[in-house]
Amino acid sequence: MIVVDTNVISEPLRKGHEQRVRDWLNRQAPETLYLSAVTVAELTLGVELLSDGRRKDDLRGAVRSLIAETFRGRVLAFDGAVAQAYASLVADARMRGRSISFADGQIAATASHHSFAVATRDTSPFEACGLTVINPWTAEP
Repeated sequence: MIVVDTNVISEPLRKGHEQRVRDWLNRQAPETLYLSAVTVAELTLGVELLSDGRRKDDLRGAVRSLIAETFRGRVLAFDGAVAQAYASLVADARMRGRSISFADGQIAATASHHSFAVATRDTSPFEACGLTVINPWTAEP
């Protein structure tokens, strides 16, 4: 099972996206891919910060479809147990001199709590948490 980071799930929505990321996503069994509630927040915020217009409307629809249809039943909550995992993971990483953003720490804790890997382009924070990390930009077909 894999928690898909924001940079991976948003890549196919970008103009001029990296085709290998879309290909990697398409090769995965859908039931093995999950989103963190944090990724849902990041995606939604990114859309809401855009200027009003067709692009914003199109992206809003695409993100809503991803959440409600593509990932229905596969959005993982940041709950009390995950919050405790967050504190432990981030404290351990910081004591080893590794810095992790709040959002990356939350996503890492979500993956760790469920014993899932993380698919991301930004591998270092997740590696610092001892997680299995997949980089779809460099993954073999």
